[in-house]
Amino acid sequence: MRLYDNLIAETLKAIADSGNVRSFPVRGNAWKCNASSEFIMARDAALELGGSGEPSVNYTCPTTSGKVGKDEILICGRDINEIKGDTAFARIVLLETEDLGEDTDSERAFRAIRELDFVRYHVFPKGYMVRVSAQSNQEQVRISRDALNAGMDFERIGAAYAAKYKAVNLVKHVRIIFITDRKLVEALRPNADKVDSITKTLTHILDGLPTDCGHCSMKSVCDEVDGMRELHLGKSKN
Repeated sequence: MRLYDNLIAETLKAIADSGNVRSFPVRGNAWKCNASSEFIMARDAALELGGSGEPSVNYTCPTTSGKVGKDEILICGRDINEIKGDTAFARIVLLETEDLGEDTDSERAFRAIRELDFVRYHVFPKGYMVRVSAQSNQEQVRISRDALNAGMDFERIGAAYAAKYKAVNLVKHVRIIFITDRKLVEALRPNADKVDSITKTLTHILDGLPTDCGHCSMKSVCDEVDGMRELHLGKSKN
């Protein structure tokens, strides 16, 4: 699976170029999670990430090429205890997986990608209310005063997400990236749209998209994404 490799490379380069990144290994110090989503009222909130009109970005990129390499949590910008008010926010997940079998079974690959993407809807850190908009690729977070006073930080929130992803048998390594640097959040917005386009193109391929490239509405995606055209044509032969 190399469909998202260019986006992974672009994401990691943008983060490195920002010069404002901290790295933590994934350890057994995950923030405690609830069994279901928790509602935090505005009067009980200490701050919001990606809310109040601030830019927000969320996307997930799987790969089998080794570009992820290790389990890691990256923080770009201020950590939770350093934030003084509402701020821009991005949470990006890069996953190294076992072979998803797209060369022989594109439907299996698509199901695996969807399964990995849906993990984000099943992580419920205590005192950390997430609102996700799949249509706009945004993620907003409300953090309670109690959680902030108890020492919540991105390293422990990241460890909670990493544990959930590593529970999926396909996942070998995971990088959880938190960004509160507004300039970087805005720079990575186009990547979220590209991830969405790749996933939509996969859906069209499975639905029997015509293989006449000259009349295909998804031609621009196939031209840009390595492996997409081969996957498309391979599906048509089956």
